[in-house]
Amino acid sequence: MHSKLITELNGLRNRTARFRRVALHIHSPDSYDWGNRPHADAAANERSQFQGTSGLDKYATHLRRHIDFGAITDHMKCGYANQLCQHVGSATDFMILPGMEVNLRLAPPLSFARIHLLVLLPEYSSTEAFGRLFAGQTNIPQDAHRTGQEEVRNLSLAEWVKRVHEENGICIAAHVENDQGLRFLFRQTAKHLLKLLCETDSSDVERANNVPEEFKSYLLTSGIDAIEIHSPSHSQHYRWVSDHDGRVYSVPTTLTFDAHCVEDFERPHSLTHIKMTALGLRGLREAFAFADTRIRYPGNVPDLPLPRLLGIQISGSDISFFKDLTVAVAENLNCVIGVRGSGKSTLVEALRYVFGYNRTLGDIDKLQGGIKDLQKANLSGSLIRVAYRTSQGEDRILSATFDPKSDYDTTVSTTEGHHVPIADVESSGAFPLRLFGWSEIETLGRSPTLQRDLLDRLINDLKPLLTKRHSLRSQLQTNRGAIAKALSDLQGTFDKNNGEVRRFAEYRADLDKLNTAAIKSLFAAMDLANAKRKVLSHIHSTVTSSLESLARISPVDLKQGVDDLLMSDEVLKKWWAEGESSAIGIDAVATEVDGAISTSAVSLKAFEALITEKLSALSEELDHINGQLKSQLAGDDSMQRIADLRKNAAERLDRATIIRNQYLADWKVLTELLAAREKIASSLIESQKDIGDLRKKQNAVNEQTLNRFLPDWMKVSIDFRQGGDTDAYAKVLKDIFVARGNAQVPKRIRQIVETNIDPVTFGRMCLGGDMTSLIGAKVQLDGKEILFEESDIPYCIQTTQPFEHDEAADVEVLTQDSRCLDAILTLQATPWDDYEAILLNGGPVNEKSPGQRSSAMLPLIALAETTPLVIDQPEDNLDKRLVGTVLQNVLAELKEKRQIIVCTHDPNILVGGDAEQVIVLEADSDRRASVKSHGSIDNPDIIAIVVDLLEGGAEAFENRKRRYNLKST
Repeated sequence: MHSKLITELNGLRNRTARFRRVALHIHSPDSYDWGNRPHADAAANERSQFQGTSGLDKYATHLRRHIDFGAITDHMKCGYANQLCQHVGSATDFMILPGMEVNLRLAPPLSFARIHLLVLLPEYSSTEAFGRLFAGQTNIPQDAHRTGQEEVRNLSLAEWVKRVHEENGICIAAHVENDQGLRFLFRQTAKHLLKLLCETDSSDVERANNVPEEFKSYLLTSGIDAIEIHSPSHSQHYRWVSDHDGRVYSVPTTLTFDAHCVEDFERPHSLTHIKMTALGLRGLREAFAFADTRIRYPGNVPDLPLPRLLGIQISGSDISFFKDLTVAVAENLNCVIGVRGSGKSTLVEALRYVFGYNRTLGDIDKLQGGIKDLQKANLSGSLIRVAYRTSQGEDRILSATFDPKSDYDTTVSTTEGHHVPIADVESSGAFPLRLFGWSEIETLGRSPTLQRDLLDRLINDLKPLLTKRHSLRSQLQTNRGAIAKALSDLQGTFDKNNGEVRRFAEYRADLDKLNTAAIKSLFAAMDLANAKRKVLSHIHSTVTSSLESLARISPVDLKQGVDDLLMSDEVLKKWWAEGESSAIGIDAVATEVDGAISTSAVSLKAFEALITEKLSALSEELDHINGQLKSQLAGDDSMQRIADLRKNAAERLDRATIIRNQYLADWKVLTELLAAREKIASSLIESQKDIGDLRKKQNAVNEQTLNRFLPDWMKVSIDFRQGGDTDAYAKVLKDIFVARGNAQVPKRIRQIVETNIDPVTFGRMCLGGDMTSLIGAKVQLDGKEILFEESDIPYCIQTTQPFEHDEAADVEVLTQDSRCLDAILTLQATPWDDYEAILLNGGPVNEKSPGQRSSAMLPLIALAETTPLVIDQPEDNLDKRLVGTVLQNVLAELKEKRQIIVCTHDPNILVGGDAEQVIVLEADSDRRASVKSHGSIDNPDIIAIVVDLLEGGAEAFENRKRRYNLKST
């Protein structure tokens, strides 16, 4: 099923544009110098090997190995080109055009100069069609009788190009930089006006002096379709801004191939890579119309963006908006069009659901309700499948049946249908997608925090630092959880026996008062015996607890709850009873573990008996000592009273000491956790500094990049304040200070702290009780500079001190029942960050109009990543000027770096962005829609739909022609 989907999507992409290997200047075997060919064996020297049907096959085979599309352009002849074109025919992967290299002797005053021009006519054009170009040229015989040295005379370049266009052909200025090229002509005839680049790349003359207006004008008015250059670096000289109207004009350029023997085919560095929807003259003409993105040279051919979507399929029910929809998307720019109500937004929301982004709709709270309502109305009863190619080049199918009561229900499979165990598509990181539904871009512009997140995506080295910071913050949270348990244990110990630990000092003083040297000596043997009994009693308690733990798990029940799982399914019950239970050996494992537990219990019981015996012996020893003491004190009532009081005082102190020792052990756990927190805090402070330093370093580059896409009257800048995002921090500080004292004094102190010290550092200062580093810190408050002075330290410490000494228990305790420590831990875990916000013309973009916000955010969204990008109707908040100056420029340039899918009503986006795939949706009724057509903007049926369906469609195509100075042909 899934492999069938991939096949169907591939079929739907047949009408999209892709790069082909192109050579438009290939000479036929008729023009080869067969006597002086290098690297040719005897058979290859036979010219006849490329004649006749088998010879044409052989020649076509040579070409097919090296190119996808080409033209045979012999000097002033086209006979072999016509034969080969007819023989090869039309195919999706290989085609040859008929052509000719024409010698043009220009009309006076340039009649001394002869230039070479490549003329290409439509597929299967006859020799007669080429012959019509020479009307009135009496010196040029029929094709079969030409030598190749004939010349077209007494015509200007513009007149000749016009003739070619009238035959629906293309005219290319051949090898313009040699002595028969246009630039050579101008160098020779206008040296004092035109300083043009010489043959080699080493010259800086033309780089310093742009192609002069005279030459620009000559090229534009001639109507030449393209220029053949020797080096890719020369292409920059044929794109310029015209002085008279400010428009950008471009003359397409191709590399000269000029093959004169089959060995010349082995030159991949001379191929031009041209993006074409269909092979043929029309495809070539369309590529010339948008040379910015359609013509590339070896070394700068873009790789197909990865990861990317391959397509989406929705299988609906009677209540679904789409009954049966399959949409294929191309690697670069895809535009989804259709009348309102044809399902464009539904397609976007289907993607949102599959990728699990319903769970983050709270981030765009203003739109949340409308999005869920649209999904429920149009996607109920729909099974959605998305074909996705990962960054590793693996094809996966993401599937989900829409459930309005569930925000996520996606599974992942291979194209063969095997399940891929991925719990969460988004968090896995294997299927990234950036999706912006209707008006979401404008919403992003309202939040400086979201702006900062987008700016971060422009910094390649930042992600590891952000990941490290996130990990450290998670460690702080984990540490706080452990501290919370330690505090609970600490408080429980402190409260034991109604807080008897707080009588420790009292009990100790009582015993010290009674415990004279004589009494100590008298009770020495008893004290030692009691100490021994404490040790053995502790061991006995541990052994008893261990035996109880073993008893709780014996016998071992590994089948606990299994019967409940098997109860409702007879097939499952049979599977378990007839094989699986025995296969895993569950009963044998339980028996083995029970045996081990039984052996351990026997050992522990024997050890318990030994300890019990020793305790019994100690009890007998104590009884004997007590008997001796009674005999010794008999008749001395005063000593008896002292002994009784001393015994009672010792027992009370023992009880309090046991509790206090446990409290000190609990306190040690707390201090160790706080020490570990100190290390995490130090790393977090360092991590945040590294992040801020990198952001600050990158901001100038980011500003320059963003402004490249905006018109002159829109200037973007970045307001950056390292560590300046302190809103959450300020709130927690206020809670700490205002809750503890006078509201006016804390306002001054807390604002100094907020401005000068990050929350993690201030938390460390509070825990350490050292505020001296704050002395001299300042802040502007109510128009005045306020300093933190040494006299402020006592108040600050008193307000934030988390610990104090309890004299009664002789231990450190937490102030305010740990509320102060809890506030400090909350403070340290409070997110703080750098403040970064987009400014437009000097003002915060979040304070601008929706259109201005969208215009400033669009380049940022498009530049931020290379993952697939989906945008629903980005033009809705833009005026026409901004669509033309911002949106189409962004899409046209960035589509090679990332896949872009845009739902739109604006034809300028499709045409100006040069969409590789246009998906036309059609509203079949109020509650049903379907796909009407797929194809690139080159396809005549797509052009007709755009012109007919979208307001201003015809104007968009005219603007495109004007931009490239194209002639209607």
